[in-house]
Amino acid sequence: MKKVLWVSICAVFTLGAMFGAMQSDAMAKTKWDMHLNYPAGNFHSQGAKRFADEVKKATNGELNIVLHAGSALGFKGPELLRSLAEGQLAIAEVPTGMVEGDAPVLALTAQPFISTNSEQQRLLYEKAKPTYAKVLKKFNQLTIYTSVWPFSGIYTQREIKSVADLKGLKMRVYDGTGLSFGKTAGIAARKMPFSEVYPAMKAGLLDSMYTSSVSGVDAKAWEILKFYTPINIVGPVNMVNVNVDAWNKLPENIRKTVMEIAVKMEDEMWKLAGEMDAKSLATLKEKGMTITAVSEEFRAEMDALGVKLRAEWVKKAGGDAQAILDEYNKAAGK
Repeated sequence: MKKVLWVSICAVFTLGAMFGAMQSDAMAKTKWDMHLNYPAGNFHSQGAKRFADEVKKATNGELNIVLHAGSALGFKGPELLRSLAEGQLAIAEVPTGMVEGDAPVLALTAQPFISTNSEQQRLLYEKAKPTYAKVLKKFNQLTIYTSVWPFSGIYTQREIKSVADLKGLKMRVYDGTGLSFGKTAGIAARKMPFSEVYPAMKAGLLDSMYTSSVSGVDAKAWEILKFYTPINIVGPVNMVNVNVDAWNKLPENIRKTVMEIAVKMEDEMWKLAGEMDAKSLATLKEKGMTITAVSEEFRAEMDALGVKLRAEWVKKAGGDAQAILDEYNKAAGK
């Protein structure tokens, strides 16, 4: 009888230990749902997938980042700073130009005609980085890596060779910069999600759009528009931001591993933007779209527009914005 009782007690302790170990293991693993703005096939979303896969592998599954592409979680771009701040999201892709309503200075890297290539745009971001970090801290979040879009051009039904040719266009834009550009250039600009563009074009509400070569391919722009003019108005920067409370709950070694992977991912994504631009431009041509070269005269006109628009923006963005611009212009030799 004593032997049976002893065996039973041992079994209870063994099961208890196993349950405790299983419970501890379950508690140690963390799942983050990640908001992504773009479709799963977009190169930003594909980059996020590589990042999530590498994090899961390097942490032995201790951190599992589950992706939700195409804004499937229901959050809209302008809401993202607040959603992260409040902990509704642990991690999200945040386009800088979409959140200027809450933090105007973050839209610095979405201002028109400051830079015209990814090298200059990264220099601008590096100059802005300390200020961005300070602002994001107020919103209870931090940036672990960034990526950039190829510079945006305009898709139209007719050829565009000057600022005068822009007047009267009914154009889809995606941020405040697009709205300001439209107002100054005599364009009827409307900010709307990509999912609404095609029906709006068919209904005659739009006859043009402002976006990158990559997005033009994603949208199959050649089905409804004829010309693409690479005016290079802006190369929007996306931040991958993490809620600070969620971040601090991770063990220190996991945070270190995530940041090591993030540093490599940032370099990869900035390099990839140029490659994707070249590939997308080739696709647009292959599909029959005419790509119109920008003349020196047209470029000078747009640069003048850019100076005016940035001066207006700085008034609401504040002294930090002007200081960053001055530092960038000096470093870029402008």
